[in-house]
Amino acid sequence: MPVPLRSDKYREPSLFSPGRFLEYMDETGFKGTGENAAPPEAVILSYQPALFAYVTRNHPVRFHPGMFRKKLAYLEETGGRVAIMGGFGFGAPAAVATFEELMALGARSFVSMGTAGALVPGLRPGDLVLCDGAFRDEGTSYHYMPDGGPALPDEALTEALAEAIGEAGIGFRRGRSWTTDAPYRETRAEIDAFAAEGALVVEMEASALFTVARYRGVALASAFTVSDSLAEPEWKPDFLSKPTNAGLETLYRAALTALAAG
Repeated sequence: MPVPLRSDKYREPSLFSPGRFLEYMDETGFKGTGENAAPPEAVILSYQPALFAYVTRNHPVRFHPGMFRKKLAYLEETGGRVAIMGGFGFGAPAAVATFEELMALGARSFVSMGTAGALVPGLRPGDLVLCDGAFRDEGTSYHYMPDGGPALPDEALTEALAEAIGEAGIGFRRGRSWTTDAPYRETRAEIDAFAAEGALVVEMEASALFTVARYRGVALASAFTVSDSLAEPEWKPDFLSKPTNAGLETLYRAALTALAAG
């Protein structure tokens, strides 16, 4: 059956908004908005706990005083204009819920960065992929907009991110991703089909975030470091390797550069 189950959903407003949820948290003492703390202008969405820990240990930060607490860290080198968000989980529903709340807080530019599985030969752990579109094989995005082909990132921010990666002297691939909700149900037929359509990697957030960014009118770009491969007959994981972690750190620096310049 199609998602959403009721196709008339697109004509109806939401019953409550992310902003109203933050107000509720204020009212109940959890300080959703952080007692009127200035919101970050831009946010890096980080899914790997090790990267968030690396950034907050090695860079001067201050944490959001409200409900986000130790999950939203303002980067002092940008004067607090750019923050990094971690510890919120992974996958489209968790990423979109967090994204909605950060937009309600006031942020308007975002880079989503994490790991992805290679779908094509030649991509190794630690290699970087800049996403220029994502196949919508998750359910969350369809509650915002009907099917309309691959979801697309913000063009200007994607170009800024490409430039920042290039300035670091690191090579990268540019192409589409396949966004799925079910990592333990990735079949060989799917892998081959999406690779044939131009997908370089598989991940769990990009298409939903691109769709919601377009729906809400904000800028979002996405990039990945390769952490495993599904291009061979057998799955080859390498999530905890030094190349994978180095790739994440490179993407962090590039995301910070791209967002701080905006």
